[in-house]
Amino acid sequence: MNKKVRKRRLKYGGVSVLLSVLVISAVVILNVIVGALAMRYEWMYRDMSVSAVYSISDNCREYLEDFVISRVNDVNLTRPESERQKIKLIFCDEQKNIEQNNSWKHVYDSIYEVVEMFPNHIETEYLNIWENPSVARTYGVSSVYDVVCIFGDRHETMNVADFYVYGGDDASTPTAYNGEKIIASCLMRITQDRTPMCYFTANHGEDFSDYELIRAVVESGYTVGFLDLATEDIPSDCELLITFDPKQDFQISDSNSSVSEITKLEKYMSSGGRYMVFVSADTFASGPRENFESFLADWGVSYMHSAADDGVENCYTVRDLANSLTVDGYTVLSQKADKGTGAETVSDVTRPCAFGNSTCIAFSESFEDDGNGTLLCEVNGQKRTVSAVFTSHIGAVAWSGGRAVARADSEPFVLMSLSEQECENGDTAYLFASASTEMVKGDLMRSAALGNNSAISEAIRAMGKKNTPSGLAMKQFEGDRIESLTTSLANSITVALVVAPIVIVSVIGIVVLVRRKNS
Repeated sequence: MNKKVRKRRLKYGGVSVLLSVLVISAVVILNVIVGALAMRYEWMYRDMSVSAVYSISDNCREYLEDFVISRVNDVNLTRPESERQKIKLIFCDEQKNIEQNNSWKHVYDSIYEVVEMFPNHIETEYLNIWENPSVARTYGVSSVYDVVCIFGDRHETMNVADFYVYGGDDASTPTAYNGEKIIASCLMRITQDRTPMCYFTANHGEDFSDYELIRAVVESGYTVGFLDLATEDIPSDCELLITFDPKQDFQISDSNSSVSEITKLEKYMSSGGRYMVFVSADTFASGPRENFESFLADWGVSYMHSAADDGVENCYTVRDLANSLTVDGYTVLSQKADKGTGAETVSDVTRPCAFGNSTCIAFSESFEDDGNGTLLCEVNGQKRTVSAVFTSHIGAVAWSGGRAVARADSEPFVLMSLSEQECENGDTAYLFASASTEMVKGDLMRSAALGNNSAISEAIRAMGKKNTPSGLAMKQFEGDRIESLTTSLANSITVALVVAPIVIVSVIGIVVLVRRKNS
């Protein structure tokens, strides 16, 4: 081989090596950038192995200090030193069995981390429930997978399964770990000075087939009951009232009935009631709820729907192909309102919320905009306000009766609102209205990538339940799971991942060919 050929091959070989190095470097740099963006904007969650440590966050520690440990200190101040008590966390099996059981791994670590944070206030014990069945019965324990939390004469029982979030098709495989919130909620419930009542209205066709909203209410520290307004008054101990997907109207006093459920609602709200209402695009399909809708309109809330020529109610259904978790565009990703009192209540919710099968809210015409995102109206001499909490994105479309009837061109659709009123007794009445029932159901509430659960906790806290545990995020197990990507962004990333390699290879090929030709 002559010297000229060797020199040319060495030259081209050097170019090839250099190009390879550049391509590999570019891929590495791109991977680092995308990985950083993914973690920053929570596009995906990395796989967590069994040995991964789910440390108690600073938010959780601060919450426990503010609402649990401080409460223990207050209670013990009234007792002689010899009678002062700690919180007891009792494992219902022997320690060696728990330490060897993988199901306990994260739970055991979390509990002991909390104990190490507050050794003067919390302690652990172990109970063999088979050797001590009478003690187990006292606490309602029947499983070695239970943990009993005790303070004074109060106790709560947690099961290992409570710490994990299950979703999707495989209900036996956990998708996320929710240890912080479960521990914080349990400790709060046994130490709070009293347990408030939350009532769900019943006998209007309300749907209680999904328990996620009830679970969120219980985790906020309430005891849950059900209330038939047609036969019962709203009890004096009701500190939160919820109406979920009413398929029938509320009664008023007329020739057919001497009982007015609406009057009971008005009386409750006039003395500082706290009320949450959830409807969806299907709620009014069987006809309007004239009495209930009139009551809501007085609080500034009008759910958008209209009757077709055949008399069938066609509810507005919000669709957003660019900002949805589903291909059909009907599981809409919301954004927080940019101003107003409603926006302030969810300022700490950092993850997007999803509203499935959502209608939308229009504010009543009697309310006037103050220019700062809040609308005002005077009702019976009292100032009443309404403002947006969550909205759609610009570009969303509302469908009704098979046709597009409205488009969010300059103003987004309102998906959740907050109404407030200062009452004569000095209390504040609150009404949170949601345009979606799906947003508090199933996978949307259980998702670690979405803020639905946090949003409900923040709403409850805004209505006065200050010790509601909030800001305690679930931690995802599954790797490469992209839950909060919009359909638009997912499509863009897919196209980029397909096109980018082709473009890079083509450019490199052209460069090599041109250089060889000109050599």
